[in-house]
Amino acid sequence: MAKDLRSFIAELEAASPAEIARVTKPISPRYEITALLTQLEKSKRFPLLFCENVEGSEAPVVVNVQASRKLMALALQCKPEELATKFTERQGKPIAPVEVKDAPVQEVVKTDADVDLTKVPLLTHYDVNAAPYITAGIVVATDPDNGVRNTSYNRLMMARKRELRIFMAVGRHLWTLHNKLERRKEPLPIAIVIGVHPLFSLGAQAFTPSTEDEYAVIGGLMEEALRVVKAKTVPILVPADAEMVIEGKILPDVRREEGPFGEFTGHAVSKDDRQVIEVTAITHRRNYIFQDVHAGYTEHKLMGAVPREAALIKAVRQTVPTVKNVCMPVSGNCRFHAYISIAKRTPGQAKNAICAAFASDMLLKHVIVVDDDIDVFDEEQVLWAVSNRFQADHGLVVIPNAQGSELDPSAGPGGVNAKMGLDATKPLTGFAPELRVPDEVMKKIRLEDFLP
Repeated sequence: MAKDLRSFIAELEAASPAEIARVTKPISPRYEITALLTQLEKSKRFPLLFCENVEGSEAPVVVNVQASRKLMALALQCKPEELATKFTERQGKPIAPVEVKDAPVQEVVKTDADVDLTKVPLLTHYDVNAAPYITAGIVVATDPDNGVRNTSYNRLMMARKRELRIFMAVGRHLWTLHNKLERRKEPLPIAIVIGVHPLFSLGAQAFTPSTEDEYAVIGGLMEEALRVVKAKTVPILVPADAEMVIEGKILPDVRREEGPFGEFTGHAVSKDDRQVIEVTAITHRRNYIFQDVHAGYTEHKLMGAVPREAALIKAVRQTVPTVKNVCMPVSGNCRFHAYISIAKRTPGQAKNAICAAFASDMLLKHVIVVDDDIDVFDEEQVLWAVSNRFQADHGLVVIPNAQGSELDPSAGPGGVNAKMGLDATKPLTGFAPELRVPDEVMKKIRLEDFLP
């Protein structure tokens, strides 16, 4: 059976039924699902949420598919702390896609006058949002010169029945492809994929060179060839087992107002003139499931962490081979903040790790390096190391006027910001000993023997 969203939900219900919550009561796509997620987050609960009865909708809505490391570990068949390592291992074994003729995602085909985005259950998350948005849409585009496919998450604002407006980060692959065709006065054909297995989502966010086919990376993560089928109105192969595909083209030399939008930072980004997509077709399964990612919530922050952690370990290891692990915590939005543990061998290795991390990921804003006895997935341990092993006069690294994220609300024009690294590792010699109970006693004394 192909790995798709439905197979993952079925696997989750069978293996970890507590990790899924079904909502049968009617619920509105305008703010109410957001309010429900807010209540869940306040109680530190992050189940996959399946809203079966969405008001005014022809389809149920699923959110929180990647809202915890436990959910992603289930998809990747590993322990939560092994996600980056397992991701790197599978990313290094790409599998080319295989083309099929019949596909579930094309059971229903709508073109021309039948295309109507208002009938799709697009959600409005916040009162600041200018319109409903597609937030779990993975945009697929092909380089016209070499045929290499690129996949990326982009926010998509519904403007009209057949019009979307898209935010593309300057300099990223999709922006570069559109820029190339815009100089030729040609539209860029795209397909927007909605409703996929978490491994597809993780692969779509992998850090890859522009010459690498990201469908093959996704196949490697799934450990099976991705089934693809010819799109109906654009020259692109699309995932055969997705829930929905929206086909269209990004128009050249056309800009219209997009935003405001509540972003992953927990702040709104202001409106601006963005590129425009003309929708040419919508295809979907007969009883499709609509997938959403709630901006600013745990899933939105966490879903990109694993690919970034994998890329960060690889980059830092070239400079500091003794890197043990990397965590990009939800508390730091999983884009701006990283904890790195190393087995320190020379005095300058922690600072080298800090510099390598910033060089590898321009979005990073804060990096904390700790010794390998600190669990980077336990924030209490990381902060303990900062309190006990960091001194600002010689452990602090500040890089002013560096390129960061333009979505950072505290950054200057164009996302220029200051980056900060903290060396929270011990000196190699002469550091105060820590308090420890002998190992043999710890193994001997069991809590349940004394406090049943």
